[in-house]
Amino acid sequence: MKKIIFFFLTISISSAFALDNYCKDKESWKEWTELVQKYPHHMDIQMLHAVRIGFCKKIEDGTISFETAKDAFNHLHESVYKKTKKEQSQWLKNKQL
Repeated sequence: MKKIIFFFLTISISSAFALDNYCKDKESWKEWTELVQKYPHHMDIQMLHAVRIGFCKKIEDGTISFETAKDAFNHLHESVYKKTKKEQSQWLKNKQL
């Protein structure tokens, strides 16, 4: 399971803000909906999804620019990515013992 989540965090989520405005991308919303339903107890995924929703609302309201939201989300995503990578490494290390 961790491997699947890690793969998703490295591929799909990292490209979430690569679009001009991910808030309007129906396919990426579909991917997120499926992911949060599949992993309802994975707090990092739930947190990133909630932040994504919040940033979209703020962009729509005009209270934050897309660039600022993109930079903030990318910073948060990078933190989650590093944490997940460290956890996966530790999990693999423990599995080998």
